[in-house]
Amino acid sequence: MLRRLCAGVHRRLQVTATLGHRRTAAAASRPHFLGFDKPYSVSYVSADDPSSPTASFLARSCGLSHHAAFSISKKVQIDALDKALRVLALLKDYGFHEAHLVRLVDRCPRVLLMGIEKTLKPKLELFRGIGLVGTALPEVLSARPFLLTYRVEKRLVPHAELLKSMSITNATLVDALKQSTWLITFGAGTTVLPKVDALRAYGVPDEVILLLLIRYGHALVTDTDRFNEAFGEIKKMGICPKKTTFARALGVLAALPKKKWEERVENLRGLGWSRDHVLEAFAKQPHIVWISTEKTRKIMKFVEEKLAWTPDYTVKNPNVLTLSLEKRLLPRYAVLHILMHKGLIKPVFTGNHFKMSNQKFMMQFVTEYQEKAPEIVEAIKVVTSGG
Repeated sequence: MLRRLCAGVHRRLQVTATLGHRRTAAAASRPHFLGFDKPYSVSYVSADDPSSPTASFLARSCGLSHHAAFSISKKVQIDALDKALRVLALLKDYGFHEAHLVRLVDRCPRVLLMGIEKTLKPKLELFRGIGLVGTALPEVLSARPFLLTYRVEKRLVPHAELLKSMSITNATLVDALKQSTWLITFGAGTTVLPKVDALRAYGVPDEVILLLLIRYGHALVTDTDRFNEAFGEIKKMGICPKKTTFARALGVLAALPKKKWEERVENLRGLGWSRDHVLEAFAKQPHIVWISTEKTRKIMKFVEEKLAWTPDYTVKNPNVLTLSLEKRLLPRYAVLHILMHKGLIKPVFTGNHFKMSNQKFMMQFVTEYQEKAPEIVEAIKVVTSGG
């Protein structure tokens, strides 16, 4: 019955196409975005007409709202309605709601032309198999629909096996795939897996490897020689492989060519640190090598002149180098300086003064002392606003 209904609609749409052919001759000559040259398509009949016959048919047949059906109808070829209906029905069976379907089809129209049994269903089952269940499946695939365009055996299976081998929660997996979709599409067998095996052999737990995969994936797809050099340097620094800092350090270092790494080390040494200082600070906060020399110079001058920190103390608190001088360091210094001058707190600036959250700092030093030192409220506002 469904096929007879499709055929009837098909004939009616052909009549509509014929009547509107002259108005759309120019558009009809262009290749359709689904990859075919057709004399006519529904999207050209009624791009701005919510009463599109195709939209009405999709709404009735798939139980979609008229708005969703109209949006999807603009991506459907006249002679592909039957296949599109079966694809939409399958996706609904797998938990795709209207918003998911509209977004998926809009971003990847060719999904409507995919074969059900040989192409689409095996991919959906594979994603289910690695933990994308419930709302996670439509959530990820509608956000990253090109995942459905890769071949199962050559691209998807090797990465699925890698992810299944790791002890990660479904929520973490969804987050991982949303942030780093290459996790399930890159050539894992020859590029990623050997590096993962080396990390595991060194004692790096799966949760740290996963952080490396998600946030610093380039480290695992970079040239093997550079990866091994960076891995060797991290080992020499003695960074604990069980800490997340290990992933950050390896991720940052592997992204830098060896020559560039040496340049960064020399830049920091030129500001008064020894090489040991640089390596110790890097082991605590790897991102210091991304900070410009100019910003580093200004902050180091500030901590030496205003806070009276020695290089040894700064190295133990390298996070301060990643903070904003104008938005974080100077405003807090202004408040703390007043409180110290009034004898309300100890006259010592510590790293924690600048690392704690804004909310905690305001509660502990501004709200707590504003009655005894009301000027601190104005001081932090003036410094923050640049006054």
